[in-house]
Amino acid sequence: MAPVAPIHREGRAARDLGSGTKKGGPVRNSLRRAVSPQSTSWLFGATLAHELLEALIASVDDAIYMVDPDGRVRFLNPAALRILGYDRPDELIGRISHETIHYQHRDGTHFPAEECPMLRPRTTGETVREELDWFTRKDGRMVPVAYSSAPLATDQGRGAVVVFRDVSERLASEESRRREAEERARAEELQASRARIVTAMDAERRRLGRDLHDGAQQRLLHALLLLQDGRHADEDPAVREAARAVAVREIRACIEDLRELAAGIHPAILSNRGLSAAVESVTARVPIPVDLVIPDRRFPEPVEVAAYFTVTEALANVVKHAMAIGVDGDAAAAGPAALDGVVPPAITTTDGAVVSASADGAASSTIDASASHARVEVVASPGTMRLVVSDDGPGGATLVAGHGLGGLQDRISALGGTFEVDSPPGAGTRVIVELPIAG
Repeated sequence: MAPVAPIHREGRAARDLGSGTKKGGPVRNSLRRAVSPQSTSWLFGATLAHELLEALIASVDDAIYMVDPDGRVRFLNPAALRILGYDRPDELIGRISHETIHYQHRDGTHFPAEECPMLRPRTTGETVREELDWFTRKDGRMVPVAYSSAPLATDQGRGAVVVFRDVSERLASEESRRREAEERARAEELQASRARIVTAMDAERRRLGRDLHDGAQQRLLHALLLLQDGRHADEDPAVREAARAVAVREIRACIEDLRELAAGIHPAILSNRGLSAAVESVTARVPIPVDLVIPDRRFPEPVEVAAYFTVTEALANVVKHAMAIGVDGDAAAAGPAALDGVVPPAITTTDGAVVSASADGAASSTIDASASHARVEVVASPGTMRLVVSDDGPGGATLVAGHGLGGLQDRISALGGTFEVDSPPGAGTRVIVELPIAG
């Protein structure tokens, strides 16, 4: 039974050699014992011991690669040949290792030899392990590898032995899991977005009902009562004429209310003349200069609608902020109703808010606009429309799900687009939208 221990030790050495990248086995000691003729020749003889060693190294799944103190390749097993894409060992034996398989990064940039961790054990004596690196194959393609590099003492000085394996399948599996996670997150966000859109639609229906009840309906009822009163005032033509005049004013005001309400739902100019004309009509009533860079062409209707309301919402935010800092504290605290007397309606936002400049298009004297300039730019490229609305205001804009810009984000996502708000405090705001378009 005495001879059993050496045989077991050599088997353990072979296993350690083949598992260097997973367990970090004692590669250096294993190789030292493996290459020692005395460890096996007493049992098999020198020739058989050498053949046994070759068989053990050839049989392991991991690639084994040895370099001498000068960094030249001195040995590699069949697994190393296969991963590196070579047919015969003599294609690599004697060549500088780094300049042959490790001279470039994944992106193709040069990898200086002095920065190469794989050969560091030759100079420091340390063992280096990398979970992901890239070797260059014979055909120039790169292969992802995980490796363990350990120092190896030789008669000429300290070399290194590298045990590595191809991790392409691992990376593919990780990428597949990442894509699946992204798809799940996208599906969950789409579901949540649809729920927010339904909620927003219900809220919009209620708002429209309130606006019709409080605005157009009340004006029409008032006009009806005035006309009825005038009909019974036959004995006094002046009273009848006064009632008729007031009724006409109420009806005209009702028509204007309905126009504004319709513009908030879908402006006629957008359908008739397109995005450029519709945005121009909006910016004409904004109290700060707005540069427009919009191609004079038509886009698919859903894209134009989404872009139009993105512009109106972004510009309304600029005006609303100017109003908030230009009105005294009591009016600001009272909410939108207190602002009705400060500026007349001009911009209708997606959530029904109405903000504007003064009636003649100039900024109201009560407004100290924090933004002095805005810009709307649309760039059409094959398959994509990119919209950027920017201003030089105070920044700090935030998204609230289902409201304002947050509601627009849901609309853009439903069309397969992307929505981004870049608004660092003190550096203005940029709303960036990209939407897919056909053709």
